[in-house]
Amino acid sequence: MFSKEYLYINAIKYKTQLKINYKKLNNNDIVETNASTFLAYDEIMGRDIATKLVSNQSEIDNTYISTLLLQDETKLIQKKLPAPKDYAITSLNEQFNIAVSKNTLFETRNYFDKCGIDYIFSAYHILNLHIEKNPCNNNLVILLFNNQAFCVILNSNSEIVFNKKIDLTPFEEIKKSEFYENELLGQKLFDEVYALELYETIKNTIEEFYSITKNMFIEKVSLLYNLKLVSDSQISKMSEDFMLDITYHPISVDEELFELSRDSHKVKSFIKPRKKPNNKFKNFTLISIIFILLVAIGYLFYPQINELINKKDENIVAKKPIEKKVELPNHIEKNNQIESSVLKALEVIPYDVVLKELDLDKNSLSMEINLLNKDTFIKVLQPELLKYYDMANIVFKESKTPVLEAQLKAEGAKQKQIVNFKDYKEAYIENEFMPIIRVTEQMKILFPEGSNVTFKNSFKSQVTTFNYLVTIVIQKPLEFFTLIDKMNNELYSINITYPISFVKTEAGIEVEFIVQFHQPK
Repeated sequence: MFSKEYLYINAIKYKTQLKINYKKLNNNDIVETNASTFLAYDEIMGRDIATKLVSNQSEIDNTYISTLLLQDETKLIQKKLPAPKDYAITSLNEQFNIAVSKNTLFETRNYFDKCGIDYIFSAYHILNLHIEKNPCNNNLVILLFNNQAFCVILNSNSEIVFNKKIDLTPFEEIKKSEFYENELLGQKLFDEVYALELYETIKNTIEEFYSITKNMFIEKVSLLYNLKLVSDSQISKMSEDFMLDITYHPISVDEELFELSRDSHKVKSFIKPRKKPNNKFKNFTLISIIFILLVAIGYLFYPQINELINKKDENIVAKKPIEKKVELPNHIEKNNQIESSVLKALEVIPYDVVLKELDLDKNSLSMEINLLNKDTFIKVLQPELLKYYDMANIVFKESKTPVLEAQLKAEGAKQKQIVNFKDYKEAYIENEFMPIIRVTEQMKILFPEGSNVTFKNSFKSQVTTFNYLVTIVIQKPLEFFTLIDKMNNELYSINITYPISFVKTEAGIEVEFIVQFHQPK
């Protein structure tokens, strides 16, 4: 029996991020899982992300990409009612269909145009799947996801008898308000507004439901969150005010989306999956074609090849390209490792912490941060850092303001970086060594205008390496990752290495790092 491989990719777009989860299956057993997060501000998927997803699909034929609607403006419609005009319809459950405007659906499909998409679901599908697995009676269930509250009320048979969707104020709107002062206090303001809006959502939903029916009493409220933004004490206070049992617990949207993409649930997608290639005889056909071509070429050019072999080496006077391999450190791998380290460090920072300075070394990390609560380190920062480092601690500075200043350190990186080599003979068409002056000119062209590029030193090991100290000023971290993409497109072996520092200044974010240029000895 031949094993059958499947790759399921969940790509969920948030306001400024695209989170991607991978699950590789062999004979229906999960054999590998991993996740990536990309900064994503544009309305169209970035070329680097699309290239990665296309590459994943080329490795495994049975690859399925799933997502949720970018703008979830869906409506629940009873199955006995006709579908509205210019809307795409799919099934939610035995009672309801779910409808979305064709323009909204097009926006989501268009975002994934560069890599393709197989399944598109609504957050209502996530909520309904949770209810199917956790039946509840006389219950108000609210899914809090991506600045929206998806509300359904269930009767004694766990059937939906009322539904409503409410938009919640995003943090970006808080930043534009007249009450916003700075990031840290702005986050505190957002938390207060969010808790108040959640309270009003519960209150208004219950009142609206009771205004149209008198035959049912809501006994419990279940709040499902993807990101925890309300404290346990706030939930307890709401429970007392409403005199109802209110629970607040997490839901893994990624796991629910993975389940929707498989088995019987996949028919609920707004679109049909793409046809997958049938490559049963692909390898056999490819090998056969190559073999036939080699035989034909050998037959046609045998006299010329024989003549060249018999020529004496001393008669060859002309200068010829390098025939041996030019093996140098694989700069794309090294840069991607740096990108991953920086991204992980930034992802550690929760919404209620402000990062002022970040220093990254090969085996350690240091941060200067502002925060409101000391227990944020124990509850959030330390557990996240210990995923990547052996040790993490914090030192608080003396402060008379409500904002706490602290230095955070982590040491003993768990994932050791491996340097692989690759052939760079295309960059060195002639056997030529580039002097420092030429390399320095190349460096200055590579980096943005106004960057400070200084030659630091050189050393020889398996190859010759020139080290440069580079300082640039950026407005957002995305610009640093864009620079890495630009370096990865270079033919030469050029990579960023440690130490790397990010410092918040009035001009922007000052980034300082070492750049290495490798060439053959």
